[in-house]
Amino acid sequence: MSIGSIILLVVILALVVFIVSKSIIIVKQGEVKVVESFGKYVKTLEPGLHFLIPILYNVHCRVSLKQTPYEISPQSVITKDNVIVEVDEALKFHVTDVRAFVYDNEDSVMSMIQDCQSNLRGIIGKMDLNEVLNGTEEINTALYNSVKDITAGYGLAIDRINIGEISVSEEIIQSMNKLITASRDKESAITIAEGQKQSVILESEARASQMEIDAEARAKQTKIDAAARAERMRIDSEAEAKRVQILAEAEKLRVLTVNQGIQESQVDDNLLAYLGIEAFQKVAESDTNTVIIPSNMTGLANIPVAKELWDKSK
Repeated sequence: MSIGSIILLVVILALVVFIVSKSIIIVKQGEVKVVESFGKYVKTLEPGLHFLIPILYNVHCRVSLKQTPYEISPQSVITKDNVIVEVDEALKFHVTDVRAFVYDNEDSVMSMIQDCQSNLRGIIGKMDLNEVLNGTEEINTALYNSVKDITAGYGLAIDRINIGEISVSEEIIQSMNKLITASRDKESAITIAEGQKQSVILESEARASQMEIDAEARAKQTKIDAAARAERMRIDSEAEAKRVQILAEAEKLRVLTVNQGIQESQVDDNLLAYLGIEAFQKVAESDTNTVIIPSNMTGLANIPVAKELWDKSK
């Protein structure tokens, strides 16, 4: 065999090996490959072994179907109260439509990132600084809902969005610390005031309760004293009535005794007249300037008789 024949055989073998190598396509699990024919999309090769006719068909690109994490560079965002904050974002996505991902957008991943940044600025721009710092979960949810339908047009699906670190300037941090301190002082003052208010209320209620108890005690004591005085007056009245009754009975007995003695002594009118004159004599002999003559003596008309009795007594 001539040298020329050998060279030709080698060239043919090399060409066959090249054609066979180009015609065998292996697709790994978790990815697909896009096949084109003269620049036109033909099909998508699933994981496994495939054969293509060289020159007529070629693999345009490999597309991963796995979930892909991506860190978005920090961006400056202005809040509703005009505070500039630096926000980090991290997201996870995967390809859902290979043809749309490859052909409908020049760079679907970059478009997704830009949409996320733009919507994040809009969401945070409607929130105050305190709401931003304390509402990362709400921001994540709002951002996910705002971009999930948009990215579907890029052949992508966002699985999760996380807001990372939110940083502000040192000046803002100092202002926030002052605000927090003032808020705590205010809450402390309110708590102390409420405590004093409750203390005053309790003391007032206690005084009112004590006054009510004292009033009830005084009323009860007054009622007891009144009942005691009434009972004492009743007892005194009964005793006085008894005393008067006893005195009356004694006086009655005395009068009856006197009358009985008079009746038993058989005193006549002359003796009574004499006794009266004798009593009048004692009055006349006294140092008094006034002498009252008993009315019964004027009925004596018997002054001579009185004189006679007087002389006899002498």
